[in-house]
Amino acid sequence: MHTVKPDIERPDREVVTAFEKVPSSIASDVTGNVRFAMDSGIKPVYEGAEFAGSAVTVKAEPGDNLIIHKAITLAEPGDVLVIDANGYVETAHLGELMCASCKANNLAGIVIDGAIRDRTDISEMQFPVYARGVHPQGPLKQNPGSINVTVTCGEVAVDPGDILVGDDDGVTVVPREDAERVLEAAKEKLTAEKNTRELVEEGEYLYNFKGYDKLYENIEVVGPEDSVQ
Repeated sequence: MHTVKPDIERPDREVVTAFEKVPSSIASDVTGNVRFAMDSGIKPVYEGAEFAGSAVTVKAEPGDNLIIHKAITLAEPGDVLVIDANGYVETAHLGELMCASCKANNLAGIVIDGAIRDRTDISEMQFPVYARGVHPQGPLKQNPGSINVTVTCGEVAVDPGDILVGDDDGVTVVPREDAERVLEAAKEKLTAEKNTRELVEEGEYLYNFKGYDKLYENIEVVGPEDSVQ
């Protein structure tokens, strides 16, 4: 069964734009206790790539990109295509021309749990793309898939309208319904880290003023004098 939902509920555009100033690491820290950062296999195609945008999700058949072409026509400016290709990296699901189309229509980026090609051209284009792999072989166009359903990308569940934040460290997913809380928490953490950085630059140790010394005291550590000869 293939499902295509043209219309989705998107987060407030000002909230999405505000996430452009939030590193993926900070978003991951404050989003929640479960995993919201995609696994390390999802990498930026070029150094310096970054984006924040609302998800248009795609479930594609491995090795086939027909549904991805359709999804591009449904995406709106500021959206990120989040493509679940089941981690298949032996065929490219998209390349330079599809990315050029996305850029021309002001999409924020693409994240695919699968492979892309034309890495050099995409890098020169400076359009943010994150992928699990790169492969020269082109895809089929015979199996539909689904658009705007829950998908899994980088071992993280993504729903349509979720906010994605990407940079050199990777990609973090922020659930749409929790976006405003996460944004405020991220701003607070950024302020706290600024203050912490000032102390570190003055020579203070995180180990001491973060209380890690107390944690260390509770661990049984064997030193040279305790070792069995």
